[in-house]
Amino acid sequence: MSASAAESENHQRETASADHRIVVFSVDDDPEKLTQVLIASSEFDRVAARRIVRALPGIIPGNLTRTAAATLADDIRKLGLHATAVAATEVPDLSHPMQTHHLCAGDSSLEVMDGMTEHRSWPWGAVAVISIGVVPSSAPARHRSAPALAQSSSHKLWNEGVTIDAKRHPEALVVFAADRAVVAFASDEMNYEYLGSRMTGASSANFRQLVKDLVAHAPDAWVTPSTRAFLDRSPTRHFEFRSRDDFRRYTEFQTLLSELP
Repeated sequence: MSASAAESENHQRETASADHRIVVFSVDDDPEKLTQVLIASSEFDRVAARRIVRALPGIIPGNLTRTAAATLADDIRKLGLHATAVAATEVPDLSHPMQTHHLCAGDSSLEVMDGMTEHRSWPWGAVAVISIGVVPSSAPARHRSAPALAQSSSHKLWNEGVTIDAKRHPEALVVFAADRAVVAFASDEMNYEYLGSRMTGASSANFRQLVKDLVAHAPDAWVTPSTRAFLDRSPTRHFEFRSRDDFRRYTEFQTLLSELP
């Protein structure tokens, strides 16, 4: 075998074994230090490194080889930060949630319905993570105030003293313990009929009541900091995300934290 062929085979073998991720549990007051460490690893360019650092603590996007992940995690720890390399299979993947517009918080279980095709239920003890975030809405404007779904969805004053752009809305991700199944729903795309006499004409108030019901019925669930901030009516910066992907990655990190011994 020629030298070039051997090098190519070794490169393919190394690429194929890129099956590790890096989790960073803390950040430094000087983000530039961590940015430089990521750049120096040759795994990330400057733009990607800065974007990653802004989203930390969390799980760094992209798979690395076991050796590269261990080396980079060690370099990050040298900054005095807590970081570790983990097998990619250990990292939660919440990229394919069950989207729902109708659920019911019953006494013994959470029932999730999606039209006439899908109906699932989980006992409350199976609810592992409840995560809320305000994200950009992808719903067409003509659907945002459909009476059958939410009755009202202007979101101009969904939080006391805080104004939210109508193009953004609160969303929820609920993760279940057994197989990391995940359900997603948005405040202005829900049918709130299960609330009965508690239902109001504003999707914002209905959504808040729904989240309170979830938290009350699942006392053992990991309630993310963003969810606590949302329920406590904290400033929106504590639960607002640039994109749905950022919110998903945040929830994946929180799910990983919830599974630590």
